[in-house]
Amino acid sequence: MTWQLENARFQVSVNPTGAELTRLWDKHTQRNWMWQPQPDIWNNVATQLFPVVGQLIHHGLWQGERFFPLTAHGFLRHHLFRCCEQSATRLVIEACDNDDSRAVWPFAWRMRITWQLTNDGLEIRWQVHNPGNARWGYSLGWHPGFALQIASQEGWHIRFSGGAPCGPFPTHQRTLVIDGDAPEAKTYPLTAQAFSAGAIYFAGTQHCQIAICSPSGEARIILTTGDQPWLALWGVPGADLLCVEPLCGTTDAPDFDGQIEHKRGIRWLEPAQTHIHHLAMRFPADS
Repeated sequence: MTWQLENARFQVSVNPTGAELTRLWDKHTQRNWMWQPQPDIWNNVATQLFPVVGQLIHHGLWQGERFFPLTAHGFLRHHLFRCCEQSATRLVIEACDNDDSRAVWPFAWRMRITWQLTNDGLEIRWQVHNPGNARWGYSLGWHPGFALQIASQEGWHIRFSGGAPCGPFPTHQRTLVIDGDAPEAKTYPLTAQAFSAGAIYFAGTQHCQIAICSPSGEARIILTTGDQPWLALWGVPGADLLCVEPLCGTTDAPDFDGQIEHKRGIRWLEPAQTHIHHLAMRFPADS
């Protein structure tokens, strides 16, 4: 079973397991913009990342003397969501802590995700709530994969506007070192070797527009970020797959000591507090 949304241009499917966007059918172009799982390349479509982002080099986090055995990208992608509200073009779904999550991360939490179809795309909002009595730190991100001909056609590139992005910062064995002298990012070419060593990060991407551009320079997809300060790009060499990931945290630094208060990108949520994150995707009609 999946939840369905539809308007004059788009049909959207969201899977209750992990709140995964599995289909974004464009009636205008007669295509599904979303990657479809292939076990030998990437077996996901659009993964939700919480309460951590990326690789954990210690296979978890410490908070003082207490160790939380978290896996890469956290556990939200395995959680079952329930529907709170649905109309033809709007879906509100929710997940919260359970026995499985408390076994590895002993906090009360609630995640509500709102999907809203628009005339030219999709808007998404994440509400992270702390209903418990303990303060906790988290990172949040979204890992959507798009089916684009970046391997089949040379010349695809990313174009940045707004905000103050800088980079690129390449990963090494899924760890990330940030160089404070990185230049301002204006474009990034999606060459055949772009992801040969793994994901590429950019910093300072809050309130930024990220345009995925065809070889002719047309913006095929435009993502407008909220307060997410990080962006990761990832693909598999030789595959027509591009992941564009707005993030509130990053994969670990190679010298990270494992203490959550030292982890890059952690946000702290007090009891009864809610944080809101949002993102908009547009698909220009002339593309």
